[in-house]
Amino acid sequence: MACGGPHLLLPPVLLLLLASGSWVKGAVPEELHRHSGQTLFLQCQYSPKTGPYQPKSWCQQTSPNRCTLLVTTSKTQTAIQQSRYKISDEPNAGFFNITMNQLTQNDSGSYWCGIYNASQNVITVLRNVSLVVSPAPTTSPVWTLTWLPTSTVLITSPEGTSDHPSINGSETR
Repeated sequence: MACGGPHLLLPPVLLLLLASGSWVKGAVPEELHRHSGQTLFLQCQYSPKTGPYQPKSWCQQTSPNRCTLLVTTSKTQTAIQQSRYKISDEPNAGFFNITMNQLTQNDSGSYWCGIYNASQNVITVLRNVSLVVSPAPTTSPVWTLTWLPTSTVLITSPEGTSDHPSINGSETR
């Protein structure tokens, strides 16, 4: 069997994905649904490693191999809040948490959580999330009608007078 046979060649597209680091096992997009005004809570798991701290990030995908960083950890067990985004890392447990507050329909899109390498400006994607934010459900106002018993009041005047009527039998003076 000759070296370089068809079984050893990878399609150019697969080679490109491998070289770019975008082909990540387990990073298949998962779709999450929320409503406007709600909060997204998300946990990203990773294998704990010894050595220097590796920052964790939450970013919004802008093209197939690019994203905009929304929030990044700077050190272990410290919560970082930037605008509506919060991230906290628990390296001993092997996970970090993402919180996205006050969701709007404009937040719909693809997001990645992962380990950020600032020197190479790359993120190793741990979780690929497709977020769908729908309008908040509307509720119809509930009207409560209370019917009070009605009564008829007869207004009469004492006999022979017309200037001091009595109401319900009690005379006004």
